[in-house]
Amino acid sequence: MGSRFATAARLAAAAVFVFAARLPAFAGEPVPLPVLQRLLLVDAARAGSRIVAVGDRSYILTSDDQGASWRFANEPRNGPLLTAVAFADAQTGFAVGHDAVILRTADGGNSWKPVYSAPQEERPLMDVLVVDKDLAIAVGAYGEYVESSDGGNSWAARKIVADDRHFNGIAALGDRLVIAGEAGTILASDDRGKSWKPLESPYKGSFFGVIPTGDGGLVIFGLRGRIFRSSDRGNTWTPVDNSSTAALMGGARLADGTLVLAGNAGTVLVSRDQGRSFVPVMSGTTRSLANAVMGAADKLVIVGEGGAREVPLPMRRSTP
Repeated sequence: MGSRFATAARLAAAAVFVFAARLPAFAGEPVPLPVLQRLLLVDAARAGSRIVAVGDRSYILTSDDQGASWRFANEPRNGPLLTAVAFADAQTGFAVGHDAVILRTADGGNSWKPVYSAPQEERPLMDVLVVDKDLAIAVGAYGEYVESSDGGNSWAARKIVADDRHFNGIAALGDRLVIAGEAGTILASDDRGKSWKPLESPYKGSFFGVIPTGDGGLVIFGLRGRIFRSSDRGNTWTPVDNSSTAALMGGARLADGTLVLAGNAGTVLVSRDQGRSFVPVMSGTTRSLANAVMGAADKLVIVGEGGAREVPLPMRRSTP
């Protein structure tokens, strides 16, 4: 199928057996390391100084010590797979996932409540973008597009393109919004999502995410380890060398401008030159990885199969 939806569904199916053991049932309980290592986590984001991670069965975890330890949030247990999480500020955030579910928190991820779902449509949401205090957009499989103009209190779905290709990622580059998806799909909006236009794609395979760089560029990534960079808001693209063919499932830009990509076979790639080149980082695993956030000094927190793990960041090269 060539989508994050298909990959996440396969990972969730493969991970079901690990829940045979009883998991802690109460919000605020610490997550023992053996339990953490059994979890499938698909995304993570910063909420101020806190890290919030989401994944299978609607589990949401929080860490207040840069990923060294985790606690369960108060969220609807045994719900659908959650695929993405994003925060407007340190308190307000959204988690999205299968059944087109959208959860909202107003207390930094401690508690969550459903604000939207459409399980009958069978269109999982794959990513969510908080544009500003009013506008938020979630995108997903089969062209699913759901938006809120009131800070995430209410949401409405609409169709923005004629076909049903999967939308796997969405990002903002200044006043331009960009969607990346199945079969080389790249869409752009310059009017806060009111209208969308296709951009010429450098690749016919699927893209799983798009990240703005610190210098006004864009990096897009996906199947077979393909990475492309644009310096003109997505109008043209240049391939970025990557010797790995492992699919790249998620990516993030850290506060210092470092770009991180994570993917299958334990792949972690880091760029310190605005996405013009990436170097591999040893993750200590060959399991599938989904995304990364900044942890303690010079460390990444990587989520995926096996929960969350710390990975050292390579040292910056000193300039003469």
